[in-house]
Order: sequence, then structure tokens, then C-alpha cells
Amino acid sequence: MRNWPLILIVVISFASFAYGMGKMVTPEMYRDMSPPQLGYVFVPDDDTFVETNHYLEIRFIPFGPEYPVAATAFLSHTLSGDAEPLDLEPVFYEGEQTNKWIAILPPLADKGDRWFYYLTFETSEGRTIEIRKDMNWFEKLFTGFTKEKQLFWTTYEGNVIREIPSGKVLLVTHIVLTMGALLLLFHTLYYAFQLFAKPNRFYFHRAYKSAFWGILCFLVGAIIIGIPITAYTFGVGFMPWPTQGLTSLGDVTDTKSSAMIVAWAILLLANFGVYKRAFLKNAEPRKWVQFGVWVIIVSLFTVFIFLIPHSQFMQQSQM
Repeated sequence: MRNWPLILIVVISFASFAYGMGKMVTPEMYRDMSPPQLGYVFVPDDDTFVETNHYLEIRFIPFGPEYPVAATAFLSHTLSGDAEPLDLEPVFYEGEQTNKWIAILPPLADKGDRWFYYLTFETSEGRTIEIRKDMNWFEKLFTGFTKEKQLFWTTYEGNVIREIPSGKVLLVTHIVLTMGALLLLFHTLYYAFQLFAKPNRFYFHRAYKSAFWGILCFLVGAIIIGIPITAYTFGVGFMPWPTQGLTSLGDVTDTKSSAMIVAWAILLLANFGVYKRAFLKNAEPRKWVQFGVWVIIVSLFTVFIFLIPHSQFMQQSQM
């Protein structure tokens, strides 16, 4: 097929955006539907604004005679602190008890503060059910895949739109530049594939320029604009590894953003001489193809980076 690079990059981009949108529209959910036992649904939310009420809500679905008799959240302000019970209470509407139970977490005033918790509930059949947060693949990786559960958490954040002058513009610019960088890097990958099909200076220049503008957009959007956004949101600025020590991941989002920029910057700097000589008589088609190979390698590293959940909080690095 003459257009296989275009077909391949379209397939990759559609699959990537489908995966990303799937993650955005599918909430994290904990549920059990096992008739005739009592069913439940719990949808956690891991952030809220400082000094606001944050609701824990669990919905019970009766399939038989079993019903909930008590539900409790066990809270701790730190991972190593003793957990204190917080009872959930049933919600009543027009004098009738509904199947929804709620509790309000005590509000916290400092940005970046967290409540850690897990839930239990007891049923009329004498069963006690405990609900803990599932670890994602990245969290399991740092436990050596020896653990699968951890505590839920809620982080208290600042409001960028309200607290920063022109905060809405800044936040939108941050998102647009970061996503725009990915689109430019898709172009880079497309031209890299074209270099395999037909190595010429046109495709090499396009690949190099797309990578340059892509990583520049990411640098401005994720780092330069991201620093004040992070500072107003979490009360801290820029904390990539190893600024917090060699044994700490620091802020995982800052760390992965920095690693991505470094990887692409090394690729561009290593091939800058090839870029300058591309239109001379002693052009180097072999090095253009090598550049394409390294674009694929760095792109795979970028995929790994973006598979790490955004604003990932690593409990293991805090314990």
C-alpha cells in the first residue's frame, strides 16, 4: 500500500484518543451485584476545593431480604495515622428511607491536604463488607505487584480559575498546548514512517520540525504554564524527581513531563547537525532513517508516560 504510513498513523491516533476518552468518561466505580445478596455502588471522587464539604456516598441495591444496618468510613489525615470512624447515614426523602447513605468529610483549609479512608458496611445477614481502592498498573509496579488494594483519598485543592488573574485563560491554554503537542507528535510519527517508505529530506525536515514544535508546545503548556497552575492548585510548584530526594518520585506528573521533554530534547539535539546538513550535497539519507527509528522509540516512551494517570499520587512513596 502506497499510503501505509498515513493509514497506520490514523489507526494509532484514533486508538489513542478512543483510549483517552474512554478513561475520561468512565468513572472509577466499586460495585457488587450478586443477587440475592445486598448490592452496592460506590463512586469515589479524589479531589475537592479547600474548605468545602466533600460527600462520601454509597448506594445500596437490595435483591432480597438483606439490607444495610451500618456503614462507616475510617479516616486518617496521614497514611501512618490512626483511622477514626465516620458513620454514614441513610438519606430520607418525604419521610421514607432511600437506598443512599452519605457522610461529609471534615473540611480541610490547606491546599494539598488529604483525607485517607476505606469503607465498611454491615448487613442484616451478619456480613461485613470492606471497600478499598484498586491499584492501577503503575501503583502495582512500585509494589513489585505484591499488592492490589490501597486507601482511597481526597485531596483539597485551590481553584485556579478563581484565584489566578485570567485563570480560566491560563488553564485553557495549559490544556490546549498540552493536547496540541500530542497532535504535533503524531505528525512527527507520521513523517517518521514516511522516512521508511521513502527516505528524503522533505520528510526528514517535516519530522524534525514537528518534533521541535510539539515539544516546545509541551514545554510551555505543561511546565511553564503548569508551574503556577500546580502552585495555586496544590500549594506547591514544580517537584520532579529527584528534587525531593533520590528515593522519592517527587510529583509524578512533574516527573513524567520532565522525562518526556528531556527524551525529545536529546533526540533533537543529537540530530541537529543532520538537520542543518539535510539540504547540502553531502546529505545523509541513512541518518534520516535512523532518526525515524529513534522517533518511534521516543514515541513509545511517550506512550508509556501518558499511560501513567494524570496527577498520580503514590501512596507507596509516602509510607
